[in-house]
Amino acid sequence: MSDNGGRQLVIVESPAKAWTIGKYLGKGYEVVASVGHVRDLPTKELGVDIENGFEPKYVTIRGKGKVITELKKKAKGVDRIILATDPDREGEAIAYHVAEQLGYEKDRERFQRVTFREVTKSAVQAALAAPEELDTKKIEAQQARRILDRLVGYQVSPMLWKPIRPGLSAGRVQTVALGLICEREDEVKAFVEREYWSITAHLRRDEQPFEAKLHQIDSKKFTLENEEAAADVVRDVADVPFEVTEVKRRERRKNPAAPFTTSTLQQEAAKRLRFSARRTMSNAQRLYEGRTIGGRGQIGLITYMRTDSTRVSPSAVDEARSWITSEFGEPYVPKAPRLYGGKQQRAAQDAHEAVRPTDVTIHPSEASQYLEQDQAKLYELIWLRFVASQMSPAVYDTTTVDFDLAGASERHFLFRSTGSIVKFRGFTRLYLEATEAGEHRRLDDLEPLPDLNSGDVAELARTEPKQHFTQPPPRYSEASLVKEMEKLGIGRPSTYEQTISVIIDRGYVELEERRFHPTDLGEVVSKLLVRLFPDLFDVEFTSRMETELDRVEDGEVEWRALLEDFYPRLRERIEAGEANSDAIIKEILAAEGEDCDKCGRTMLVRWNRFGRFLGCSGYPECKSTRSLDGFNPEGDELGPHPEHGRMVRLKYGPYGPYIELESEEEGKKPKRSSLPKGKQPQDVDLEYALRMLELPRAIGVDPETDEEIVAGLGRFGPFVRRGKTFASLKDNDQMWSVSLEDAVELIKAKLSGKRTTLKQLGMHPDSGDELVILSGRYGPYVTDGSINATLPKGTEPEDVDLDLAVDLLAKKAARKGGKKGRRGKK
Repeated sequence: MSDNGGRQLVIVESPAKAWTIGKYLGKGYEVVASVGHVRDLPTKELGVDIENGFEPKYVTIRGKGKVITELKKKAKGVDRIILATDPDREGEAIAYHVAEQLGYEKDRERFQRVTFREVTKSAVQAALAAPEELDTKKIEAQQARRILDRLVGYQVSPMLWKPIRPGLSAGRVQTVALGLICEREDEVKAFVEREYWSITAHLRRDEQPFEAKLHQIDSKKFTLENEEAAADVVRDVADVPFEVTEVKRRERRKNPAAPFTTSTLQQEAAKRLRFSARRTMSNAQRLYEGRTIGGRGQIGLITYMRTDSTRVSPSAVDEARSWITSEFGEPYVPKAPRLYGGKQQRAAQDAHEAVRPTDVTIHPSEASQYLEQDQAKLYELIWLRFVASQMSPAVYDTTTVDFDLAGASERHFLFRSTGSIVKFRGFTRLYLEATEAGEHRRLDDLEPLPDLNSGDVAELARTEPKQHFTQPPPRYSEASLVKEMEKLGIGRPSTYEQTISVIIDRGYVELEERRFHPTDLGEVVSKLLVRLFPDLFDVEFTSRMETELDRVEDGEVEWRALLEDFYPRLRERIEAGEANSDAIIKEILAAEGEDCDKCGRTMLVRWNRFGRFLGCSGYPECKSTRSLDGFNPEGDELGPHPEHGRMVRLKYGPYGPYIELESEEEGKKPKRSSLPKGKQPQDVDLEYALRMLELPRAIGVDPETDEEIVAGLGRFGPFVRRGKTFASLKDNDQMWSVSLEDAVELIKAKLSGKRTTLKQLGMHPDSGDELVILSGRYGPYVTDGSINATLPKGTEPEDVDLDLAVDLLAKKAARKGGKKGRRGKK
């Protein structure tokens, strides 16, 4: 479609979204991707002119210069540039920065902004038919948030570098989230378990067994603190008949849960599918951007996945109600449609819908034939939740039966039994929410009771006393942490995943049995920041700042005014923290009972990338260090070299662990060798260290050139070399095992332009091209024969699957304006 007959350039964030939208539009349109943000604050400086109204200094993100150049080329000669990035603050900011680079300020009439909340043909065409202008308030709200985070992170993070280790980060939201985890850990550690006992009567009536639990003693709540107290109760009621004294029956209705918001989607996916927040959002992104579903073609399967809203469009409701009626019948559809409220909390992004399927007729069983396993599971979850939300309530008949017994001691013991039967399944025929340990039992989990009335006597099989111990509050799971952050107003839908990922990636927390445990590093970072800046990283203050940022988007507060109000208070807190820092650092990091052997001052716990150690508080005047937790900052002695007698050590540097042979004389550089990727320091012994120190290893002489060929370890992994020609080896062991013949062939292949195949991945799902990983001059790369994409730093060929390879090629294609591989996530 193209109304004006001119050429039009449509710009989105991701290649996958560009691919899907390109299928919907006619020849007059070209759809390209910016591959996320193209401009941001600089990484090596504050990038904010505080004295000049907090003016940001935006720079082109590294690697995005080519993207901008390509966009400029494509923008030449087109009649209109349509900005179709995501419908939230981040999407608006991306659209603005792209437009700015393409001449927006000189010719605004040439640009249009379109938004859609589902990547379907009808939604895209409707958006193009009603273009808008860039939303200045959204852009300013995103900019204010970015500057605020930079001011906090850039000025507070250095406070961690000297006392703990360089490179650590603090963040306006991440530090508060870490604090929640650490506070819960403190509660767990401080918890003192207490013994208590319960009494359960195992009863029978009309051949049906059931249970009644001791509910009250003398009409009051009670605690049986030990076995003797429990035994007294058992003796007291041993000969008393269990006669029913009261029966209460009532009908209870349970309504379905609302469709998913970002938060509830992450929570339910964590509970039901055991997905991390990152895994959930990555797969949701792909479902949103579009997949090929058989004869239906390329289609976005879900609405936009970053939202706080539970609102759904009337047309989507009608579609769900029609499906329910056809599958289950009229009783399963309520008389009036369920139109859920628009906002779960103040921060709901304007005009968003809940996360729902774009087309209810695409049943999960159909979609799963064309989706990867994770995507299929997540789509099914979203589909079931939405359709169930439009179904009739489940109806239960619940019965509560009381047995008020007068014991031998004249105390009164109230035993109570509760049961439930499903009268009408309603929405539960399709969907039930998952639960985690510690959550209340559902009505569905209660067993039915026999038919009982007042005066009836139940047969007592036995009375069971049972020992219990009180439990500490549960540590946060990903689901419960997201729920708590949402409840407290910390962060927003677009930041939950990123916040959790940062505190995991920084090594501040670890997941054990799907629960967060702070590491030693995380605990000390949290304690230090909270003590230095008690107000800045306070939950209430963080929540209040989120609300203020929302007011910028609503036009209630001017973004510069917000920052002008915030920054002086930030500086006050930083200056107060700096004034007290030495005393607080020594208090928190002091190693109790540990003094420096050289100068007698207190030793402090320090960190580097590999663990904890003790360092003198007099640093840098005194550089004394000692081992802690098995980590020795001076290096581990592996043994003397059998030929030279000099000590061989395993040491730790800024770029990782390495082996060092003690120097022959002082001032002479010692021989060193880095550990290859995948080799853990704890697995290194003297024998292995000596083999590494032998590198580079002479393999032999090339019979054709008379040049020596050696094997060694370099920046990009193991290699063979003849003169200045390098060829990669497949694995580390080949450094010692590769033969002269194989080495010659590898070098010949390199010189002829052929690359060594490191891994075969299979056929590209869209183009059918064979995808392989080859060795290259700058490291391994994936290729489909026409597009090459270098593997990300730290990624080994064996870790790459077909999906990741398609993703890498799609991103590379977007940067180069290529046509192949346009499938992948943003």
